[in-house]
Amino acid sequence: NDLRELVRKMLQTMYSQDGIGLAAPQVAVNKQLLVVDGDPEDAATPPLVLINPKITRYSTEFAKGQEGCLSIPGVYLDVIRPAAIEVSFKDELGKPCKLQVDDLVARVIQHEMDHLNGVMFVDRVDNAIALNQELKKNGFAIKDVKKIK
Repeated sequence: NDLRELVRKMLQTMYSQDGIGLAAPQVAVNKQLLVVDGDPEDAATPPLVLINPKITRYSTEFAKGQEGCLSIPGVYLDVIRPAAIEVSFKDELGKPCKLQVDDLVARVIQHEMDHLNGVMFVDRVDNAIALNQELKKNGFAIKDVKKIK
């Protein structure tokens, strides 16, 4: 099955880079698909596979948290996002699912869903000076990041 193989490769790529989320566009696949593993050390909790995800509810509470991205390695910056979300999606078997998540998993799903819409986490950073310093420190410039999209 092509979908299972894609999911397997995405998880392999994510884990090999010590990531906790990956969207299909990051591996040059034009699909509305993402994988998330908020706690890779916990073998009892399998990773999430979200196909055609849609956020159906955002909390009114926001949280600031540091984010990084496999597309721009080494760059970590604070991003403010809704603290909790409800997301509907299909799993890898095509079964409709709905999840309410908060904290890290909510942040990762929102971050990966941004990739599905051509948005990078650096687009959500409101401190331009910190953004430019962090990019420069890691050998990137804003123009490099714009090309990644």
